[in-house]
Amino acid sequence: MKLSTKAALYSGLVFPGAGYFIIKKITHGTVSCLITLAGLTVVIIEVFHKAQAISEKIITGAMPVDIGLIREQILTTPGTFPPEIVSSISIMIGLIWLVGIVDSWRIAEGMMKSERKSF
Repeated sequence: MKLSTKAALYSGLVFPGAGYFIIKKITHGTVSCLITLAGLTVVIIEVFHKAQAISEKIITGAMPVDIGLIREQILTTPGTFPPEIVSSISIMIGLIWLVGIVDSWRIAEGMMKSERKSF
């Protein structure tokens, strides 16, 4: 398997930025992974907070177990962070993921071309 394909697959399927570690760009990989982890932490905190609030309503009997009502509660229950922030972070994670795939592939292709020229 070509190095560029392997780097792109690692970034796409394992974790955002993982492909950089394959091509020995440790700083790029570390930054991508840390930004993604920070964003995922915010999203997980938000999900946990909403899940706690909704499940407490169900347990106390204030809300019946109805999937439509639960979906409505997910959308209307106030969270820890404003919805715009959570949406922006989700988009940021997606962009980092996409940039990591394309950039690790691009860098690996450049490395392979320079190796071919040196022979």
